[in-house]
Amino acid sequence: MEKNQDFWVIHSRKFTSRLLHCFGGINDPIDRKTAINFIKNSGTEFLTIYTHGDLEKIKSIDDFPIGYSGLKYKDIRESISNKKYTILVNTNHALTVEEAIKRVEVGYRYSNSKWIKFEVLNHTLTRPINKDVIRAAGILLDKGFIVLPLINANIQDAQALEKIGCGAIRVLMSDIGSENGFINKELFTRVCSTVKIPVIAEGGCRGPEDAYYAMVAGASAVLVNKSLFSYKDPLFYLESLKHSIKSGRLTLLCNQQRKT
Repeated sequence: MEKNQDFWVIHSRKFTSRLLHCFGGINDPIDRKTAINFIKNSGTEFLTIYTHGDLEKIKSIDDFPIGYSGLKYKDIRESISNKKYTILVNTNHALTVEEAIKRVEVGYRYSNSKWIKFEVLNHTLTRPINKDVIRAAGILLDKGFIVLPLINANIQDAQALEKIGCGAIRVLMSDIGSENGFINKELFTRVCSTVKIPVIAEGGCRGPEDAYYAMVAGASAVLVNKSLFSYKDPLFYLESLKHSIKSGRLTLLCNQQRKT
């Protein structure tokens, strides 16, 4: 299958890349050259701006962090200007609905992006709080935002988010940063088969095999972060992820064609 023949859609926008990534955590430093290489080699069509830190210091999109190592959007802007990316405003580390919504509003004010990588996390920053995510998503959707919420795998909660108008959902494989892989493959597969909107597999990815399984299970894309820094050659890992995602996607499509 040709690349431009297989795409996925969020709110009428088509995407051909099925790999999303962030830029590390507090203990995973990243420099400008590495960040740019990640973007160019992954082929991703999304760029995430972070909203942690002192939001009062934000005066333009250039001031938003793109990770936790001091890098800002202005550090990579010129190197990626030849390609159009969808900017995701990330409510990373928000602990309450009110805090998350405030971050969304600041992100939108300076980036002009209504695409929101949304989450409300527990105090250990390892899992989303589904009920808070659903409540906040409803508020943001009413304001016209495109919300990509993160939830623990739960069929009823996934259906609720689809019903209120989310264009996609992000579903945990296992705790954020744990690299434990899939905790419950069967439940993840059931979530994918229950909703019609795209499911993005996220959280706990430990290697290419998890990306492969996510696609076989019916996910539209995979988002990675922590595991990028668990390999001696992160760019080789990214390349492996791309092949695993493509292989998993082709396996799913092939299985769907099996004669009964």
